[in-house]
Amino acid sequence: MNPKRIFGICVLFVALLPLPACAGDAGTLAGTIGVLTDYQRVPGLDDGAAADYIAGRLEEYGYTVHEEPFFVETDAGPATTRNVVGIKDGSASGIVIVCAHYDAYGPDCPGADDNAAGVAVMLEVARALRSEPLDRSVCFIAFSGEEVGLQGSADWLDRHADLAGDIIAAVNLDCVARGDELRVETLPQYHWILDTVPESPAINHLIGSSLGGDHWRFWEHHIPAALITDNSGYTLRHTRNDTPETLNLSLAASCTEAVTGMVRTLAAADDTTPPAVEGSVEEDGTIRYTVSEPAVTHLIIDGTDFGVLASGQVILPPGPHTVRVIAYDAAGNRGVLDQEADVPGTGRDTPGSDHQPGGISIPWKRTEEDREKYGMQQYGIPFVSLSYDGPGEEEIRTRADGYVDGIRISGLEGGHTIIHAPGLHRYEVAAVAGGDVVGHDETTYLVRRLYDDPMRYYIQNSAVREAQAPEDPLPLVPVACTVAASLLAVGYLISRRR
Repeated sequence: MNPKRIFGICVLFVALLPLPACAGDAGTLAGTIGVLTDYQRVPGLDDGAAADYIAGRLEEYGYTVHEEPFFVETDAGPATTRNVVGIKDGSASGIVIVCAHYDAYGPDCPGADDNAAGVAVMLEVARALRSEPLDRSVCFIAFSGEEVGLQGSADWLDRHADLAGDIIAAVNLDCVARGDELRVETLPQYHWILDTVPESPAINHLIGSSLGGDHWRFWEHHIPAALITDNSGYTLRHTRNDTPETLNLSLAASCTEAVTGMVRTLAAADDTTPPAVEGSVEEDGTIRYTVSEPAVTHLIIDGTDFGVLASGQVILPPGPHTVRVIAYDAAGNRGVLDQEADVPGTGRDTPGSDHQPGGISIPWKRTEEDREKYGMQQYGIPFVSLSYDGPGEEEIRTRADGYVDGIRISGLEGGHTIIHAPGLHRYEVAAVAGGDVVGHDETTYLVRRLYDDPMRYYIQNSAVREAQAPEDPLPLVPVACTVAASLLAVGYLISRRR
C-alpha cells in the first residue's frame, strides 16, 4: 500500500482517540500535511485543488479570503497559479503577515517539510486566533511560485505596494517540521522581532539567513521580516523522500505555539506611539540624528539600506542624496525621518586607488585575471556583506573605514550587511591609523533585483525541473545560493540561544 495512504489512515485513527492538547495539535498538523502532500502543487500543473483547500480552511475559520492569480512561465507557455490570502481585520492601524509557500519543487516531490508543514502551521495559527480580538490586522498568505524565484511574494508585494508602510512585520514559515530545532532568523535591522518570540528550548535566534525564501522579498522592499525554519538541511528537501513519515510533528507543534505568541505580541497595539526621530545632514555630509526612546535605528541612503549605524558614523559625499532614518521600538512602531540633502563640494573624497594596496583587503573581490576572463562581478541578491581582512584586533590604534559609492562608514565592522538598490556599486575599504590611510582596497560589482532573470518550469514529457537564464560564469554569489553563503564565508552569522 502507498505509504502516504497508510499515513492518512493512521492520522484518521489517531484523530478519533482522546488526546492531550499538544498531541491534538500534532494530529491536526499531520492531517493537513497528509492532505497537502496528496495534492499536486506545481504551478503550471494542477495546483488549484491545494489552493482551494487552503482557501476553504481560512474561510471555515471566519477569515475574509482572496485568491490572487498570477502567471509563471513554463515550456508549455504561461500558466496561471495563485496566492491565497486570509484577512482578519484589526481595530487599529498596522498589518502583521504570516506566510508560507504551498508550491512544491516538482511532481515527484511530496514536499512534506518543504513546505506542507509551513502551510499547516500557518493554518493552525489562523485557527488559534480566529476568535481573538486583535488590535492590528493579520494577513495569512499562502504563496505560490516560491520554488521558481519567489514569484508569488514578488507579485503580492508589487500588487499591494501601497501597504508596505503599514506592515509591522512578516513571519515566513518554510520547512518547520524536521530535525530537532527551530531557527528564527532576521537581519540586524529587524532584530527587535526576535524579542516577540516566546521562550522555548527548541528555538534558536539567528542574525543572518541560512535559507532563502519569501522573506527575502520583504527585505528587498525594506519591510521587517523573519524566517522560521528547522535545522534539517537539504538531505530530503527537493527529493521524493520528503514525505510525512519523516517529520517531527512535535517540532511543528512548537512552531505553531511560537508563531501564535509572536502574532499576539505583534498585533497588540497598546502602545501605538512611534519613536520620534530628529536629525540633520551637516554641511560636510555627516548624518546626525536623535531618537526619543530606545530603538533599533538604521539608515536608507539613495535606496540602499545601510543597516544599523550610529549617529555621526556616516558621511555623505558631495552631491544630492535622499536620506531616511528609521527607528523601530519593541512594539514594532516605526518612526521615520526623511531628508533631502545636497552636500556641497568640499574637496573631500574617498581614499582612491592612488594608495598602495596592503594592510587591508576585500577577500571576495574578483582578481584582475578573473575580471579579464569573466567580466564584472555580479550579485544575484541585494544582500551584500562589507567584509574585509585586517587590520587585526591586535592593531588597536587602527580602524577600518568603508566607502560605498563614496558614502563613508567610519569604523566599519567586518561583515556589516547592507541591502543594495539594484545597479553598479563601488566598495572601498581603508585602514586608518593616526589619521593616515595605511591600507586600502577596492572593488566594483553589479547588483540585480532578486531573480531578475525569470525562472520557469519545464513540464512537458519530463519531471519538473527549473531553468534559469545564463549567469555570470564566475558570479560573486550565485542566485541559487542563500545569503548565508556570503555571510558564513566572512564569519558574520551570530547566533544566540534564549
